[in-house]
Amino acid sequence: MFFFRFGRKQRRDELLHEQQRRSAAQHPTGSIHFERMERCKNCCKSFTTLIFSRVGLCLLVVAYAFGGGVVFQFLEASSEEASINKVQQHLNLTVEKLFERSINAPFLYEQNWTSMAKIILEEYQKNIVRQTKRGYQGERLADDTKQWNFPGAILYAITVITTIGKNFH
Repeated sequence: MFFFRFGRKQRRDELLHEQQRRSAAQHPTGSIHFERMERCKNCCKSFTTLIFSRVGLCLLVVAYAFGGGVVFQFLEASSEEASINKVQQHLNLTVEKLFERSINAPFLYEQNWTSMAKIILEEYQKNIVRQTKRGYQGERLADDTKQWNFPGAILYAITVITTIGKNFH
């Protein structure tokens, strides 16, 4: 296999030199502009060959995964952080409600306090369920492990790559 590849490369180089000799015969040898054009054309051919080779395609997939990771993290991290902050604020308000109702009650009877606390905590529970349906993962603080950190975003980009064309036969 290596011999055939080497033979093809050698033949390609011979054809390239022959083409350069023919073009040099057609144009004056001192033409710098023509030499630059030929070099540019050869660079473009080499670049195109690299891009459409397996190595080039693999590099493009890796670049897409990293680029997708950056984009997904940028787009989604802010909404995730906002959701965490919203839940944290609701928790703080719930604690304040419990405290205020406990302080403002003229007498603290266990039965009255527990029924009042149950109503407030059920409201908090409903809000948490609502936020979970919208994508809240249960983080308590904004600096906890997030779904949309860089490795998670790269994993999502790779998932998008692997599912492209899955439904097309």
